[in-house]
Amino acid sequence: MILPPGHHQQVTSKRQFSRLERWLVGGMIAVVAVVAVVTVISLAGPSQTTARGCVDVSILGATGAAALHQCGGNARALCRSAGQASGYTGETAKQIRAACRKDGFAIG
Repeated sequence: MILPPGHHQQVTSKRQFSRLERWLVGGMIAVVAVVAVVTVISLAGPSQTTARGCVDVSILGATGAAALHQCGGNARALCRSAGQASGYTGETAKQIRAACRKDGFAIG
């Protein structure tokens, strides 16, 4: 097979990136760095811990989730209101009652 003159140099030489290609690569590196920093911050950030005398429940909903974290008198009031018409009902009440039992609070 006959190759054109200068073919070897063209194939083996390093290709220079255009300004647009360098800009795109730099932009992608910046995006990956931002995502990595956000991930590290969100995973390493402080979170609430359940202490003795506290109730901590995560309630799942159709549009997201909510975290209930109550301690002391507020936790006792939450446990008393779970399952009543004026308080939380349904699956949420079941989750709250389970957390209350786990932490030794009276229910209802």
